Amino acid sequence: MTTLLTGGTGKTSLRIARLLSSGNHPYIVASRSGTSPIRDGLPCKFDWNDSSTWRNPWDLSPDIKAVWLVVPGILEPIKMLKPFVEMARSRGCERFVLLSASVIEEGGPMTGEVHRYLRELEGNMSEAHHRPTIRDEGKIYSATGDGKLAWVSCGDIAAVTYRALVDDESHDCEHIVYGRELLGYGDLASILTDVLGKPVTHVHLTESELAERYTKFGVPEEYAKILAEKDTNIKNGGEEHLNDTVEKVTGKPPKTFREFAEENKAVWE
Repeated sequence: MTTLLTGGTGKTSLRIARLLSSGNHPYIVASRSGTSPIRDGLPCKFDWNDSSTWRNPWDLSPDIKAVWLVVPGILEPIKMLKPFVEMARSRGCERFVLLSASVIEEGGPMTGEVHRYLRELEGNMSEAHHRPTIRDEGKIYSATGDGKLAWVSCGDIAAVTYRALVDDESHDCEHIVYGRELLGYGDLASILTDVLGKPVTHVHLTESELAERYTKFGVPEEYAKILAEKDTNIKNGGEEHLNDTVEKVTGKPPKTFREFAEENKAVWE
């Protein structure tokens, strides 16, 4: 059984690829560049905005049975995801694992519609934008106030995804992946100050100020507003949740943020 990784050069996909390699599971790395940074991965040119490339993975390996879905940051990804999934199913693919976010409800905007679509199918079958400012300014900008959330590393997400892709029995469920502790951006700033040995502060913005900041970086206005609204949800306590998903699925507890920061401090220095 071959696994297809869309967004193949992304940070979570790379970690999944390493796990697939270590488990001797064949996989295809699909990306717009058509290259694979992992030696064992079969590279494939794939672009969500060009449907003529969607069949390329099956030209390389007709036995693709599982797909890791990483969709572009657009308002209605369902418009491209649905025809892709239908095409994949027609070629015998049986399992789809979607990268989403706990703040996006099933049926909601962005990946929420995709989530609902995949859920309906089930009845029939089964950190990066903060990096430059931390490194260059010693600042984290958000509209989350003192709100907290369960930060989780890409490695832990990848470990859960790996099991969902390769286990003999399809999980057929929604895995909400949380970290092991509730931390606000102020807490993160304090930990980073300690780990990096330089001051890092949390800059409190309003929702409208954050949306404006996103648009200045080229994010479409409507999408920027939705992203900023997610910060307000965190501010109001909407993400103060913990669970045992990572340990239950993988057998290991998730990393703390301090552990993650110690392992990756070079990216902020």
